[in-house]
Amino acid sequence: MKSLRTRAPLTLGISILAVLGLAACGAQTDAGTDSSADTSDAPMEVQPLVAGVIPVTDIGPVYMAQQNGVFEENGFDLTLQPAGSSTEIIQAMQSGQVQIGYGGSTGVFQAVENGVDLVIIAAASATPDDPENGINDLLVTADSPLESAKDLEGKTVAVNAPGGYTQLLGDIAVAADGGDPSLVNYVQMGVPDQPAALASGAIDAFVAGEPFGTLGREQNGFRTLANPFTALSDSAVIAGVWYALRADVEADPEYYERVAATIDEANAYAFENDEELRENIAEFTKIDPELAARIRLGSYGKLPLTIDNLQAIADWSFELGYVKNEVDLDGLVWVP
Repeated sequence: MKSLRTRAPLTLGISILAVLGLAACGAQTDAGTDSSADTSDAPMEVQPLVAGVIPVTDIGPVYMAQQNGVFEENGFDLTLQPAGSSTEIIQAMQSGQVQIGYGGSTGVFQAVENGVDLVIIAAASATPDDPENGINDLLVTADSPLESAKDLEGKTVAVNAPGGYTQLLGDIAVAADGGDPSLVNYVQMGVPDQPAALASGAIDAFVAGEPFGTLGREQNGFRTLANPFTALSDSAVIAGVWYALRADVEADPEYYERVAATIDEANAYAFENDEELRENIAEFTKIDPELAARIRLGSYGKLPLTIDNLQAIADWSFELGYVKNEVDLDGLVWVP
């Protein structure tokens, strides 16, 4: 298995030491070349592809495809560059450090409304088909006096990025239970730090992300206060996405079409090979393989990137004030 190619995590305010330049897609044929020559066995030109990623389970399919040589076979030298949030990834994208980024769809909606001209090029993950199988439950301690999501009014809830996708899920749960999401005190906290903070009483709940939801249930006895997915939609929806700058995509559509197709190929393989996917998730996230075999996962490769499959999160984002205007999914979803 090939070693993981990563860079140091992106950080805000760092000096940009180098800007990666993309090689031109497709070598041009010289005027004097014999057009009858057989080039079917000629190796595909390998181009750099740096993906800004948040080190969570949703990156598993792309990491597995990298390890299996799928990206190389499709002409890409893929580097996974870790970051703490979509904001960091987008800043790195604007500076030319990365070509594509992973993030929650809500964060992309917000960035576009704030003037960053992004397009969604591929689906990263979808919610589980069974809405009861939550991967982003609101977790509380076993002896918490809280009985439902409405009880979070006036309480402290940890999310990895305030105003983003995980907070949206928390707000959906509270609103669906008849509560006022504006009365919840959300605090930013790294996902790995959330279980310990809940156990110590520093917070009252957190919007779980795997594997820390499973760890919290198994090691700390945490219980589910609410599953936002039951209110989000009656069916699975696309939650995580891969995106890029519109200007970059329009400047080299063939390159990004191949990128999107390769991601789709990675997701389709993940859908058919769950055990191998979990092994790769364990390797990528550095968690115990036995834990990786038990964690709850979203759906990979089952839902295509369509407006309908993004609509529910777009509607909730507008209804709860995460964006000021209705999301223009027609313009946001890129069609090669």
